[in-house]
Amino acid sequence: MHEGNIYSEISIKTVPRMKVARYVIISPDPEEMVIGYMDRWAEKSGVLNLPGYVKKMIGWDFPYVTKEQQEKFGLRGYVAALVIPADFEPSAGGAEIAWIEEDTYATLTIRDPHSDSFNNIPKAFQILLEYINSGEYRTLSWEGRIAFEEEYDRDGIHYMDVYVPVK
Repeated sequence: MHEGNIYSEISIKTVPRMKVARYVIISPDPEEMVIGYMDRWAEKSGVLNLPGYVKKMIGWDFPYVTKEQQEKFGLRGYVAALVIPADFEPSAGGAEIAWIEEDTYATLTIRDPHSDSFNNIPKAFQILLEYINSGEYRTLSWEGRIAFEEEYDRDGIHYMDVYVPVK
């Protein structure tokens, strides 16, 4: 990270195919609500009891919210997806089990993204899209692909990695 800059350099990464349990909430504050829901689901499902399992949750904006829902009611949609082992069968329902296929992404890390969430996070996506669209990594198709984010803490600092598919 550059001094005074909350954004890392951009890198290109291939993310292997992953099995996820996902859920969407449409509300004025969907991120917090759906992450809480998936935290509770993780406890009920039994995944947290698997030896060696390390919890990893990703998320992305849910685009299927009507203009009226957005403008009249201030609603937004967000998907939280818990990455689960390929052979795991949950002991609880309440989340859709799906696969996200292997893909190649442009990614960057935001240091302390929630110091100004509604500026810092969209700006990260803008930086990535400008980079991707300016050259060899231009995304040719979004069919069956997602851009997503992953949050974590390291050494007492909160980070978010943002992923946008390329080529």
